[in-house]
Amino acid sequence: MFRILRKLILFLLLIATLVALYVYQSTVIPQQDTLLSNESNSTDAVQCFTNKPIEPLDRHGKLDIAIWNIHKQKNSGWQNVLKKLTERTDLLLLQEASATDEFRSLIDEQSEDWVMAKAFLFANQPVGVMNLSKGYPSSVCSFRYKEPLIQYPKSLLISYYELSDDSELLVVNIHSINFALGLEEYRAQLNVVAEALKVHAGPIILAGDLNTWSDSRNEYVLTIANSAGLKEAVPSIDSRTRFFGKTPDHIYFRGLELVKAESIVTDSSDHNPLKAYFRLIKVIPQ
Repeated sequence: MFRILRKLILFLLLIATLVALYVYQSTVIPQQDTLLSNESNSTDAVQCFTNKPIEPLDRHGKLDIAIWNIHKQKNSGWQNVLKKLTERTDLLLLQEASATDEFRSLIDEQSEDWVMAKAFLFANQPVGVMNLSKGYPSSVCSFRYKEPLIQYPKSLLISYYELSDDSELLVVNIHSINFALGLEEYRAQLNVVAEALKVHAGPIILAGDLNTWSDSRNEYVLTIANSAGLKEAVPSIDSRTRFFGKTPDHIYFRGLELVKAESIVTDSSDHNPLKAYFRLIKVIPQ
């Protein structure tokens, strides 16, 4: 019995080693922060771009925003969930998106424009956070921070979208550092976000997979949110995915009226999507 158990353990270790070797050999980490879009080509290597939007992001004052860690499209059924989210939201913020041919084809069918902060290449496909909407942001920049233990980068997008009331919406789509023993690297990534929030006078969305699986992480995010005057959109029936009993996925906002928030239960990822319905705040002339 002991020999059988030992052989089984050795076999499992061999499998784990082969999987780790495959992942390592299939991954390429770019030298610089790179922004991709459905109009960029493989030779482009820019960190930021600006654009003149044709239409505002909202629909006559209504603005629906959803976030989803799509788990690199590893789970079955992601296509149907993604299609419904793009059809029913004005802005979809994805984390762990893999820009495969199948993924791009589906997004093209939905007539969605997208921008992506490329964290790394896996099996020659870009992986990172992505914004999807019916038009490009007026400006956007890509940033990355390395996981201190596994050295794989996490990415974030800082974007600005024009609204129908002539204001500009700052949108931060972030996949926060996960594998760290302390808070130093986690805070460093969020401090870049805090600086962007500090200098923006208009409405704000701070959202994504913030990996708030500990009290100390959650407290630091709340400190940044409170400093910028942000509130959280929390579903009345909260079915957000939990890790260690805590929710990693969040939507924080400022300068918008929250109508409602909802979490969508699915097995098409290891995270459930989170959606918030907003209205622009009407300014009454003095």
